[in-house]
Amino acid sequence: MQAPRGSWSRGAAATVERTEGGIFWWAVAITLLLGLATFSWFFSIMVFTHPEKPMNYAILERFNKLERLKGFTEKDVPGGKAFDQAELYQTFHGFSSDNLAQKNSDLRRAYLTNYKDDRPVYVKGRFRIVHARPLGATDVFTKGIVARAIAINEHDKEYRNVVIEYVIPTRSASSAQFGTGDIIEIDTSSQRNKRRLHATLLNVQHQPDESLVFTVVPLVYGEHAVDAGKGTSIIAEPPARLNLKATWPITGKDAAVSGANTVATVAGS
Repeated sequence: MQAPRGSWSRGAAATVERTEGGIFWWAVAITLLLGLATFSWFFSIMVFTHPEKPMNYAILERFNKLERLKGFTEKDVPGGKAFDQAELYQTFHGFSSDNLAQKNSDLRRAYLTNYKDDRPVYVKGRFRIVHARPLGATDVFTKGIVARAIAINEHDKEYRNVVIEYVIPTRSASSAQFGTGDIIEIDTSSQRNKRRLHATLLNVQHQPDESLVFTVVPLVYGEHAVDAGKGTSIIAEPPARLNLKATWPITGKDAAVSGANTVATVAGS
């Protein structure tokens, strides 16, 4: 008995269709897996090379992959150019918002990677404190003290275009505090104590009145005199972690100018 005509060709065609369909979906799955692997690879590179981004920092912190901030001393502190108040203003005043955002990102990435690939930007000069307070959990640096100060020249004339917020980070609470009107001398030839502080720049912010606010942190840790006249000091330590979701500048919401009362030199000891 002969098989019905055309039965073999119909079965073969169905087999070919099923085979081709399987190959198609395997190709789709492999392509998706390759895409996912490529994305994961690039994402990992981005996370590790840009720890200054809040999301990346949180991921690295979660998996214990953050690089520990180094406790520099005067012997091993990284070299970099120091800018006085006039040079700071001339250098950064012309930056657009986008350029300034990129510069801030670069400054913070260099700090978080202990200046392996970049040189720090140091700040020097004399500054009169107009506001000071302890740091808290909602700040970028969660422990220590911060002072907002206006630049002054050697004749105590204010250079109001330049304001700094000077941060001394610690790992435990401290009762030491700056006083309104105190003078911060950062690596000047006139300072009483010749120990260099190497205050590195972390953030620059335009203000509505055309002034600029510079966030600086001393890279040389250890004992820092807060009120040389009273012998008050604070032990600066590299922070164990930062709160990068906090806003910059740190003293933006509490920068009310207070009347100057006392004048004391603030320097490294």
